[in-house]
Amino acid sequence: MFHPSYRAIAHAIRRRGLWSTGDPVPFPDLGAEVHFLPARSRHAHHLLGRGSYRCEEHSLDFPAEPAADGAPDCEVRENLDFRYPLLRAPGPERSRHLVVLLHGLNERSFTKYVPWAFHLWRNTGASLALLPLSFHVNRVDPRWGREVEAHLAARRTVPRNEDSHPFNCVISGRLDAHPERFFWNGLQSYGDVRDLVGEVRAGRHPHVHPDARVDLVGYSIGGYLALGLLLDDEDGLFRESRAVLFESGAALRATNMSSRLIVDHGCEVALMKLYVRFTGRLANPRLSHWLREHEVGRWFRAMAGDESERVFLEARLREIAPRLLAITNRADAVIPGPAVLNTLQGLHRDTGVRVEDLDLGVHEHPFLCGDYGERDRRFVTEFIDLERFGPGFERFVETTAGFLRT
Repeated sequence: MFHPSYRAIAHAIRRRGLWSTGDPVPFPDLGAEVHFLPARSRHAHHLLGRGSYRCEEHSLDFPAEPAADGAPDCEVRENLDFRYPLLRAPGPERSRHLVVLLHGLNERSFTKYVPWAFHLWRNTGASLALLPLSFHVNRVDPRWGREVEAHLAARRTVPRNEDSHPFNCVISGRLDAHPERFFWNGLQSYGDVRDLVGEVRAGRHPHVHPDARVDLVGYSIGGYLALGLLLDDEDGLFRESRAVLFESGAALRATNMSSRLIVDHGCEVALMKLYVRFTGRLANPRLSHWLREHEVGRWFRAMAGDESERVFLEARLREIAPRLLAITNRADAVIPGPAVLNTLQGLHRDTGVRVEDLDLGVHEHPFLCGDYGERDRRFVTEFIDLERFGPGFERFVETTAGFLRT
């Protein structure tokens, strides 16, 4: 089942110069082509840096929320206008099945996801979109990469701050300074995925048929986004959609995000304080309003571990269980499998959500690295260790593709 030819596609996607042209990159020997499609986010009004905010749904106004640690979030051009890769078979026909692959927290490239996308494409026949989330991959301010040393030095001055590292210092500093960004950036990504599906339904997507089924595969934080889209689907945009949550789905309070590849300990503490321990005291009026008065905020609180929302969450999980699959990893110390079961299958294991357990490597690179002693470079430049994790990768593809083909 494993097909090593994905490497040619991976190298093409790594070449950012190809992204700006908009021309498809053909792979005739594979019967595939990659398009780099333009997108524009319409949801920057949620981000920090605006002079005022308004909730149109409830006719409420909120004051300015400036951020003094760089350009206003709402004005980072790269985060607003961007491109995303779409892997598909060549030909004029628009696809009748689209799978949107949503990545994890603190990703600057799609390197490790290309073999996932390639093998899911081969095994489902669906077009595969790799959608970058807010302030990730090609949606970052280019100045951040030039300021890593300064960010790292600042993070190392934080008392008792473990896991500070060049890989995570920028995102850690930004979220520690303003942990509310975690919600607002997620809300932007939430809107961006909905807009992509709305574009399909309106017949405006050049490669996907308006009647196509759109499914989601979400890894880590991307899995929470995928789950949120199915949970809060008042207008039925995802009525027929299926979602696979890979290494994802535990209550936030049961996760361990501190890692040199994700965020440092100081940042994790800031996030837990705001969203788990002291939400009522620390959330400002705008965030409090969204967490309490908007359905998407209620789902967020439920997935953070707010026990007052457990009955609400488990009832909805029962409704969408036939369209939901979770895949856990026995070695996952970031989002532990037992915690996923507690959330998705419920305290009494009666929601009906299917959970499959695999024996893989570390959370941040499950098919490559067996432990955190691996060299930094290996985490960011290599793909799959076939000898150690090839069977696990095949099970992941077979399980996911089989569920999406149903």
